[in-house]
Amino acid sequence: MVTIIKSKSKLYWLLVNAIMIVLMVSIGGITRLTDSGLSMTEWSLIGGILPPTNYDSWLLLFEKYKLSPEFQIKNYDMTLSEFKNIFFWEYFHRIWGRLIGVVFFVPFILFWIFKRFSFFEKFFFSFLLFLGSFQAFMGWFMVKSGLIDKPDVSHFRLSAHLSIAFIIYSCILYFGWTKFRLFSGKGLLKNYDFYKSKYNLILLTSIILTILTIISGAFVAGTKAGWAYNNFPLMGDNFLPPIFIDRDYSNFIDLLYDQGSIQFFHRILATTTLIILLLGSVYIKRNVFFIGFLAKALIVALSLQYLLGILILKLYVPIPLGVMHQIGSLVVLSILITMLAENNMKGAKFSCSLVKND
Repeated sequence: MVTIIKSKSKLYWLLVNAIMIVLMVSIGGITRLTDSGLSMTEWSLIGGILPPTNYDSWLLLFEKYKLSPEFQIKNYDMTLSEFKNIFFWEYFHRIWGRLIGVVFFVPFILFWIFKRFSFFEKFFFSFLLFLGSFQAFMGWFMVKSGLIDKPDVSHFRLSAHLSIAFIIYSCILYFGWTKFRLFSGKGLLKNYDFYKSKYNLILLTSIILTILTIISGAFVAGTKAGWAYNNFPLMGDNFLPPIFIDRDYSNFIDLLYDQGSIQFFHRILATTTLIILLLGSVYIKRNVFFIGFLAKALIVALSLQYLLGILILKLYVPIPLGVMHQIGSLVVLSILITMLAENNMKGAKFSCSLVKND
């Protein structure tokens, strides 16, 4: 039996953190699409908080940027004024990340000190704290990969960085939705076999497919594969990219570095996810009335997300649509996580050994 202490303050805390993560994903998308991520060539937990305030401090940062591969290969004619524009988004991205850390960590300590956590919650939120710290490390680890010899970050590290953010968000949303439903008089089922529920299997499969599609999307973003082919459903004059037609690869790893194959994998995963999730949504909508409205929302969100992806290709990846596409994936995942949490409530009385209100 899982024990969760009923607390409005924790619910608000989770809500604020979830909203901040959504905004963080948006800021990260803008930072990536504006090629701003490599503008800050150093990382310091304390020293990087204050922005440059005068000409000399700006010039010092610009001189450091001039030593980077991005400046020397791509932006060798960039002016100080142009540098300030890309610096803003990377600085804002880092500051927002620090702010999320503070907003999560300070209440976490207070809840712990004042014994507002159950044993399970101590473990759960400690795990989230670890993931958040690891996420910060992955952010710098990703940026560092673009400061060595090529002006591009590793798409493997980028996908890991984005995936961790989505995992943290999913955990907060699932736990937060469960707590929210406690205040409406519903709770977790006693003796409920999570893995034998056919609806949970459908939802878990859908979540896994969605996450794989998101990861493949991060590969597209990291390699700029979205610019490789701008027609759909064809890729140039064929349904397959040249690397498949010419068999110009020796192993599967080669395919993970080719823009054409990476975009192709994303197309296939997105289409497969769309079909399976639509079928699953229709099935759930017909058989599970109390989450039927979420299934309908999922159908709409999926359709719009898929069409948006095609439109982005056609228009050569405009920044506003690129950010919307990234947020759209978060919307789809949010609906699925909420459906999963809701499916495990089912109107049963809360099976908890301790319930407190504050």
